[in-house]
Amino acid sequence: MTKGEQIVAMTVGKTKREGYPKLTIEHPFFRKLRTFMANKHYWMGTATDLLTEMNDTATPPNTVTKLLNKFSFELYCSDGIDVCFRRTNRRRIIEIHNHK
Repeated sequence: MTKGEQIVAMTVGKTKREGYPKLTIEHPFFRKLRTFMANKHYWMGTATDLLTEMNDTATPPNTVTKLLNKFSFELYCSDGIDVCFRRTNRRRIIEIHNHK
């Protein structure tokens, strides 16, 4: 199963391999993000930069982008964390603002 097929399988909840979390607001990445942003008001960089600074080796960068795109409203409502995306030359920049 390719990585893309695994992501699709996680999204629809039909995983052949156990241990892969579904792409929901309860994904382990969000727990790490909340902890990471607890003492910060602003962060900017790529998905790979974010994973490096959070010491997250389990989540692929494309999954980070998908999770943040899909659940940015819920993340803002529950934790006051606002996520914005913009593109520069071949890079997708993520801007995270903590309003709490």
